[in-house]
Amino acid sequence: MEWIRALLDVILIGMVGVGLAQVARLIKHLTGLREGRIEMERFVHEFNATVIRAEAGIKGLKQAARDSGDDLEKLVDKALQVRDELSFIVESADQIAERLSQSATNAVRPAVPATEVKQAAKPAAPPPLPPGTETEKSAKKEAAPASKAEQELMQALKKLN
Repeated sequence: MEWIRALLDVILIGMVGVGLAQVARLIKHLTGLREGRIEMERFVHEFNATVIRAEAGIKGLKQAARDSGDDLEKLVDKALQVRDELSFIVESADQIAERLSQSATNAVRPAVPATEVKQAAKPAAPPPLPPGTETEKSAKKEAAPASKAEQELMQALKKLN
């Protein structure tokens, strides 16, 4: 019986040895898990800080986009106003050009060559007025352009004809 007891003691010592080896392995794994947990906590904190910074950045970008959109809207409104003003100026310029063209046409018509007048079979021109009379002076005033712009316009029209 002694040898059974000794055998049981050896088996028990062997099992305790195997148990100790398993405990040592388990302790090693638990230590690794604790280190992993600490690392995971640090990662979560860093990730949380990064998310907070990203949210703040997104808010800033949204505000910048709103501000830019407002500025762009103001620029578009100003551009529309300028377009309307330019349209008004172009219409006014067209009207002035039309009036100038009509007055230039009216100023050029009396200067039609005499051959065309004879061909049209119109009555002869009135006889020349005596020199120094009021009507002669007014006729000369009407024939001569009053301003430099009118003179330049008359010269340009003569060149075209």
